[in-house]
This record gives sequence, structure tokens and C-alpha cells, in this order.
Amino acid sequence: MRRDQHSDLNGANIMNHIEETLVLIKPDALERGLAGEIIRRFEAAGLRIRNVRWVSPSLAMVEKHYADLKSKNPRAFDRNTRYLAKKNALALVLAGVNAIAKVRMLIGPTEPAAAPPGTIRCDLSSDTIKFADSQDRGLYNLVHAADSADSANREIELWFG
Repeated sequence: MRRDQHSDLNGANIMNHIEETLVLIKPDALERGLAGEIIRRFEAAGLRIRNVRWVSPSLAMVEKHYADLKSKNPRAFDRNTRYLAKKNALALVLAGVNAIAKVRMLIGPTEPAAAPPGTIRCDLSSDTIKFADSQDRGLYNLVHAADSADSANREIELWFG
């Protein structure tokens, strides 16, 4: 039996392994003209844009997006929601094999100062949580990315549903 280039060893179509995730390119990235570079990195890694929307979300929308953060870290919830509400951002649905983990790897950890070289947050952001806290503002870490399949589904529905 000949293996098709779009099939795995069990004959399942590779399209069965494609997943979608949500990425927000935040206001700090847009203000610095980094959207093109960020998108270029995602596309170079084999991810494809399935949907894109220019957004200026209400406070209620951002609070709904970060609802799970409210109980985990109320200060971060407050600062993030104040920072993102009514500011321009790009919402993207990216698709690819292992898209959620791949996007998280490409962006690096939340804290830009802890992100490894080669990640979006290390290479393009110089903010720190400590500095953002000292200014009582949200962290300028350029992007948000869903952290699980459940989050991705919920966030895609919220931003594009």
C-alpha cells in the first residue's frame, strides 16, 4: 500500500490533526508596527490564517475574555482589562498541526524577560511584569494566545462567533 503524502502511517488524513487557535496582537505591538513581523513568524512556522478581525473591544468583552484570570490573579485581570479595553488589536484564528502548542512556543512565556531568544516576546518586547506593576498598567508582551483546546474554542467563539 502506497503512502499518500497527506496521510499518516495509519492512513488517517492529516487534516484530522489540524487545530485552530486564537491569537490577539495587542495594542503595544500595533503601536510599534510589529503586526507584520509577528504574522510573518507564525506563517513561517507553517501556521495559516483562517480568520482575522480588527477589533476595539469593550471593557465587557475583555472582561469576558479574561474571566478565568479574575480569580487566579485579580490585579493582572484589572490591569489587562483596563489596558486592552477600547484599544485597537488584531484577532487571528491560526490553523495548523499542533497549532496551540506551536503558537505558545513561538511567543514564549508571559514575562518577556523570561522568554528564550528566538521567541516573539524575547526578541520584540522589553517590558517586565515588575515594571508594568510599578506603572499600574497591563504588561506590554505583544500578543495573547489561547493556552488549551478548550480556551481556543471558547476564545474563537467569543471573538468570531
